[in-house]
Amino acid sequence: MLNNKMSDYFKNYSLKFYLKELAFSQGRTAKAGRNIIISFVFQGIGIIISFIYVPLLLDYFNQEQYGIWLTLISILGWFSFFDIGLGHGLRNKLAESIALNDTRLSKNYVSTTYAILCCIFLAILILFQITNFFLDWNTILNTKIVSRHSLYLLTSIVFSFMCINFVMQLIGTVYNANQYPAVNSIINTTGSFFSLIIVYILVKSKIHGDLVLFGFIISAMPVLLFLILSIYSYKTRYSNLKPSISSIDLKLGKGLMNLGGKFFLMQITSIIIFSTSSFFISQFFGPSEVVAYNITFKYFQVPVMIFSIILSPLWSAVTDAYVRSDFVWLKVTLKRLNILSIIFMIGIVIMVLISGLVFKFWIGDKVHIPYNLILLMAIYSTTVLFISPYAYFINGTGKIRLISAFSLVSILLFLSSVFFFSKLFQNSCALVLANIVTNIIGGVIEPVQTYKILNKKASGIWAK
Repeated sequence: MLNNKMSDYFKNYSLKFYLKELAFSQGRTAKAGRNIIISFVFQGIGIIISFIYVPLLLDYFNQEQYGIWLTLISILGWFSFFDIGLGHGLRNKLAESIALNDTRLSKNYVSTTYAILCCIFLAILILFQITNFFLDWNTILNTKIVSRHSLYLLTSIVFSFMCINFVMQLIGTVYNANQYPAVNSIINTTGSFFSLIIVYILVKSKIHGDLVLFGFIISAMPVLLFLILSIYSYKTRYSNLKPSISSIDLKLGKGLMNLGGKFFLMQITSIIIFSTSSFFISQFFGPSEVVAYNITFKYFQVPVMIFSIILSPLWSAVTDAYVRSDFVWLKVTLKRLNILSIIFMIGIVIMVLISGLVFKFWIGDKVHIPYNLILLMAIYSTTVLFISPYAYFINGTGKIRLISAFSLVSILLFLSSVFFFSKLFQNSCALVLANIVTNIIGGVIEPVQTYKILNKKASGIWAK
């Protein structure tokens, strides 16, 4: 009897059963299923491209140049918090208005968000270009092999395209709110593919180590693709949401910024914790160590990325279900996601066991990867897999005040851990340990809050 129950349980919550239901069921789950399948295909291709990129870039750059590029991108990524959470705020608000079939309100939200972001990033771009002339990037990046003028050109070009892209990629948020996140996967993978082809041509043309040219190619490609998608989408599928000056409603801006402000605090935490890792590694251990960290991170991000493909359409689906009080769907979906996270954790154990063979085939002897770095990165990825389902559910419901309130605590814990572990380790293991310690907060709070919300027991800050 017990064996039969266990058999039925795993049958009902197995990966095969879950994907089959996603593919053939109706309604909200079916839409998520179709997007998951499409995302699997394109992000799978994207993962393969990202792996091909590493040995190709190690041929294009020397190890220090590659480390400089990785560190620079992480530093410039810090400026992404200037969207003050408006992208995530729009995703939730737009999903709510769509669930209520309020097209006019939806268009107002879209137009208002475009207007606010254009003003913000235009001001930031002008300020950065003025300030950038006086910055000593050689000191910031701890390098002497690239001229100051080249770094000035590189940062000016890359940052300009990044600012433009923050506005252009709002069309991706519109698709996300409509539960079509697969479109973003298609765009990102297409951009990576064309960039890979161009870089391959550069390598074969004996053009090596040109950071400025490489930076232009990599940063311009997503802007071009999102621009094409925006023009097409607002003329066809989402013509009723096409942004216009007359639809800008600054009164809605307050609601967007209230919700966006909570996401903003979470974004700052995420940026400081994740985007500063390469910077700290470069400062403490040199740009070359950034490469070993990045390669190991990329390897163990594979199961995390695959799991995120499944989770991605569920953010707005959770918003839709919560607005409609469909708690049965929410509970069943969370239970299945937790089973899937365990399956992916088992996959990480297997990845550790075969890591030596994989790295030898992938990068050969170009970069040494310490085994303790492999183990710690595996543990870190496991914590991410555990937390992710709860994070998506909380974000979908918009009850994020508690998590945002702990943002400052997480930042302080991360920074103190970085300086503590950097004295114990002489490589990037220090940063991985700091990330693991910081994840403890989310690993405790987020499951508790999620179950309180789903069981209608959330009150006070747990329900805000």
